[in-house]
Amino acid sequence: MKKKYLFTPGPTEVPEEVLIEISRPPIHHRKKDFINIFEEAVSNLKRVFFSTGEVFIFASSGTGAMEAAVQNFTEEGDKALYIESGKFGERWGELCEVFGVGATALKYEWGNAVDTGEVEEKLRENKDIKAVFATLVETSTGTLHPIEELAKVVSKSNAILIVDAVSGLGSDRIMVDKWGIDVVVSGSQKALMTPPGLSFICINEKAKYVYEKNSRKSYYWNIKKESKAMAKGQTSYTPSVNLITGLLQALKMINTEGIENTFARHEVLAKAAREGIKAMGLELFSSNPANGLTAVNIPSSDRIGGVFVKHIEEKYGVVFAGGQEKLKSKIFRIAHMGYYDKLDVIKALGVVEMALKELGVMDVLGKGVGAAMEVFTNNAKGDENNSFNF
Repeated sequence: MKKKYLFTPGPTEVPEEVLIEISRPPIHHRKKDFINIFEEAVSNLKRVFFSTGEVFIFASSGTGAMEAAVQNFTEEGDKALYIESGKFGERWGELCEVFGVGATALKYEWGNAVDTGEVEEKLRENKDIKAVFATLVETSTGTLHPIEELAKVVSKSNAILIVDAVSGLGSDRIMVDKWGIDVVVSGSQKALMTPPGLSFICINEKAKYVYEKNSRKSYYWNIKKESKAMAKGQTSYTPSVNLITGLLQALKMINTEGIENTFARHEVLAKAAREGIKAMGLELFSSNPANGLTAVNIPSSDRIGGVFVKHIEEKYGVVFAGGQEKLKSKIFRIAHMGYYDKLDVIKALGVVEMALKELGVMDVLGKGVGAAMEVFTNNAKGDENNSFNF
């Protein structure tokens, strides 16, 4: 059986230490043993969010937390603004439509980041907008949005800012309290090095006031109910016990590395990946790339776009993500978020070089790998402080 190497932007590779914790026999979720684990996991999550506010854990994908955010922080008939520059920005609009929110899209070409000045203008012209929905990292394009600047703009209005950080939390900086972000949602399966199945919502005091006075009826996605349960160190309904024990182990590993070292590691991995891609003569897709993944235009996409990612997986066991919707067969995406190191990036670049030659596109053997090695050599200072030996 061919060995698989996972380079998709979710799910990502999971450390052995986390897998061991997940594989242990389940414990009862209402007993003290699990309550201690749960409370410690929440406390560690707050450090990653840079928040002293409430943090909720749901048994769901990240989309579940997105739905909970729309359901608990808006009411039917409210007006909202959402940033659409890719597949997951679109999702905010789809969720608003389901819940009867009059949401207006501020659209950007896929691969481009939001212009915060345009958001400021929209809020100035529409003072009845209750919420702005944004994305930290648009996974479909590998694009980082300027959330700190956006938070400053939204804070001057009557709206709350709700951010999808499913891709980005733990790899790209987001600081809930310092930046004044009202609501942030995320998931377990990306930079937090845990399998899919957990989602998170982090809120500040302003957002707490909003959900407490919200008149929508809900059952599972009821944050009022979750807040009462959290006060007892519990969830309203049966949590994903083993995933939470695994999450706690992953968060401990991040704490041991140090969150600033974690950010620095992701920055170096991202720089090496991009310098390697450019050294091959390939083009980056995003105008403002994120640290967790790199999106690349497939050369001669009309000829090899439909087989490029498949060829690499079938021949080498390396799994990249292709493009979504209108980017299908036009780009490929290399993830380097979470449990990835220097040799992982070199491996990913190496198979790209080999595939390009095998498919008759170009012979660039060694160019991308060499450029990445140069980046790593020039950024070796501080490696001794990296607990993962990355």
